[in-house]
This record gives sequence, structure tokens and C-alpha cells, in this order.
Amino acid sequence: MKRSKRMAVVVDLAKHKVQEAAKAVAYVQNQLRQEEGQLVQLHEFLDEYRANSREQGSKGISVQQFRIYNDFAENVEQAIVQQKQQIGVVEGQLEQVRQHWRHLDARFKGLEKLLDKIIAEEEAEAERQLQKEQDEFASRSNRRVW
Repeated sequence: MKRSKRMAVVVDLAKHKVQEAAKAVAYVQNQLRQEEGQLVQLHEFLDEYRANSREQGSKGISVQQFRIYNDFAENVEQAIVQQKQQIGVVEGQLEQVRQHWRHLDARFKGLEKLLDKIIAEEEAEAERQLQKEQDEFASRSNRRVW
């Protein structure tokens, strides 16, 4: 088996790893978008809740009901803080996955260049061999003529 054929197998494996890493990047990016969407929903919910509690407050509510509204709003605010932390975790994961993909991609591109070089060397060697055979044939033909 030619060296280029063996190297082509290695390049194909590297390409597969790059593709899998790209899928992982896309997966984590999607996860990040979902987390960010949840944060937006929490903010919207809190805004609506506060608007409703102000409306109810303008009509008059008891101190106990005010505390319930306030405690619930604080719980939602805490959920927002936790969601922001979760987004930070996922952003860190995304950066790690991207970095891994970049590493694999660089390796793959290096292997591709090496394969191209090997193929060029094999083609040059085949050309030299062909030229040598043609020269020998021509030399033998010239000897027969004399």
C-alpha cells in the first residue's frame, strides 16, 4: 500500500474528528441559546409580575399579600441570578469545545498538507521512474541500430 493511501486513511479519520467536534460546537451553541432564551423569559415574567403587583397595589392589598408578592419577586430575581450563572457555565463549555475544534481542525489541515506533499513526491517519483524507463528503452533502441 502506497504511503499516500495510508496517510489518506489518517486524514479521513482526522476529518471525521473535526466534523464530530463541529457538531459538538453546534450542540453547545444551541444549548447556550436556550439558556439565554430562558433568561429573557424570566426577565419578561418578572416585569409582568411587577406590573401586576403594582396594579393590585394601587387597588389596595394587605401587608401579607404585599409580602407574598415581594417574596415571589425575590425568588424570580434569584432564579435570574442562577440563570446568568448557568449561562456563564455554558459559555465556558462553548469556549472549551471551540478550542478543541480549532485544535482538531488545525491538525486536520496539517495532515492534509502533508498528504498533498506525499502525493506530489509519489507523482514526481513515478515521473522519474517513467523517464528512466523511457531513457533505457531509447538507449537500447539506439544500440540495436548500430
